[in-house]
Amino acid sequence: MSVKVEETVDNQPLNLKQKCINCFKGPNTLRTIVTLICVAVVVQQIAICSLKLHNRPITTYTHFDFNQTITYPSVTFCREPPYKHDKLSDYGLYAHPRFTSTWRNFNFSRISLDELWEEITYDADDFFVQYGLDTQRDNVKLTPVMGFITGRCYTVSPKVLDIRASTTPNSGYSITLQHYASDLEDPISILPPGYHVHVHYVREPFTEVEVYNGGLVDYLYVNTGEKVDVKLKVDEYIMISEAQDPCSIEANYSANACTTQYVTDAVAESVGCSGPWMKSDLPYCNNFEDMRSLISSYVSTYQNHECESCPRFCRSYLYNAYVTDRQKHYTWKPQNFDWKHNVDPSNLQTQIYIHFNNMMVSVYEERFNYDWNLFLSDLGGSIGFLLGLSVIGLIDIIGNIWINFIRPSIVKRKKDTSVPAFQANIATIISKEELKIDQWKQ
Repeated sequence: MSVKVEETVDNQPLNLKQKCINCFKGPNTLRTIVTLICVAVVVQQIAICSLKLHNRPITTYTHFDFNQTITYPSVTFCREPPYKHDKLSDYGLYAHPRFTSTWRNFNFSRISLDELWEEITYDADDFFVQYGLDTQRDNVKLTPVMGFITGRCYTVSPKVLDIRASTTPNSGYSITLQHYASDLEDPISILPPGYHVHVHYVREPFTEVEVYNGGLVDYLYVNTGEKVDVKLKVDEYIMISEAQDPCSIEANYSANACTTQYVTDAVAESVGCSGPWMKSDLPYCNNFEDMRSLISSYVSTYQNHECESCPRFCRSYLYNAYVTDRQKHYTWKPQNFDWKHNVDPSNLQTQIYIHFNNMMVSVYEERFNYDWNLFLSDLGGSIGFLLGLSVIGLIDIIGNIWINFIRPSIVKRKKDTSVPAFQANIATIISKEELKIDQWKQ
């Protein structure tokens, strides 16, 4: 006995290849071509937007802040001439130490370089008659800064960073500097006696080394005997750190100090010794050849180095100094004039008043000009304009893809796996029936 199974054949649906062919037949051709072009443009737009998310563009925004409290800058004064001519002569150095020939007769074995630099540079008493901030000397911190070209300079900084400030001259720095008659009688520099004034951010100490990534410093020169009124305008810079142009947010970081140490280490290591104006673990040079090499290397490097390891500071201030009044209290005398006995010391004093022009701060802030909100906006605009899609339309498209492509393939796969099992069951039934018939016949 056998059982016959009748198979029913359903109408086979069109496969994907046939459907694609039908899209280019008849009136569907133009519609399909336009749709493919729009899809290609949308893919291009998505790629561009994705690149913007990866490398976000930066835009600088400018706005103005009115501050009730504001940080006064540090002001560094470097004397001109930077070294004492009479003391240089006592040690056999007849000119600025940068001229290496003056070191030929210097006795390195008998004279300490620390002692030499202490003698030939000016101290605070040689610089200042008086100084103060907001009429108080206790508001100011005085810091010496040793250089080679500039000699010993002094930086005045506010002890309290955020103080309530006003725009009157009395509320700012009031500083009186001085020179001696000998500075005018026998100067050793090409500039007339005076002071180099450097106005800079308190977190960036003064350095004579050229700083490429930082060094937001304003500069003016004041002659001896002048009275100068300087007004300050503040610019704040807020920058974003990037891989190509990094910046630092460390609390105790300084691009000026970092660059200065880089130059010091490079020069000292190239010669094998250091000088008293350097912060180095190497010993001082103790002979003419080494000192000549050290000075030559330093003079050629301190403004022409290639330091790339000291990033800028992410948040810094530039204090723009504007001279609003400059008066002179002296007149030049003939060359043979006796300065020591005919000049009143008060005529060789320089007065500087530094205060804010107003309490407005110009803020230049870098911001990323692209984020996820703009990405979704661009994505929705491109898809909506070129393909006419919306969220609901996307849901319909996903549903049609499921009905027309994904589900038929799943059903077909199930049929392919169920037919062999069904045939195996039929074969088992037939075998059992034939076994029963054989047994009945016996």
